Amino acid sequence: MRKLICLIAVVAGIPMFGCTQSVERAQRDVRVTQDRAVENVREEQKDLQDVKRDAAERIARQERRVEDAAREGTKDIIEEQRDVEDAKRAEARRIRENTPAPAPAPIP
Repeated sequence: MRKLICLIAVVAGIPMFGCTQSVERAQRDVRVTQDRAVENVREEQKDLQDVKRDAAERIARQERRVEDAAREGTKDIIEEQRDVEDAKRAEARRIRENTPAPAPAPIP
């Protein structure tokens, strides 16, 4: 009888041993999956930071280009204004040089 009880206990314990291994394997799988998820989140955050930095650099370069173009445009406008003023002065000088001096008024 004692052997029968021991046999029953051993036979009843075998499924529990297998069940324990399955639970442990499942817990390990959950930990591995969580670790992978954490690593994936970290990689995504790093990628996002890289993208943000790249975008900020592109924006800064574009802003510099716009500022340079504005500066060049302003310089061109000033140069054009100077050319117009020079042309006006030259025209006025030509008119003065080509206009005959008024004849002196006759003395009565």
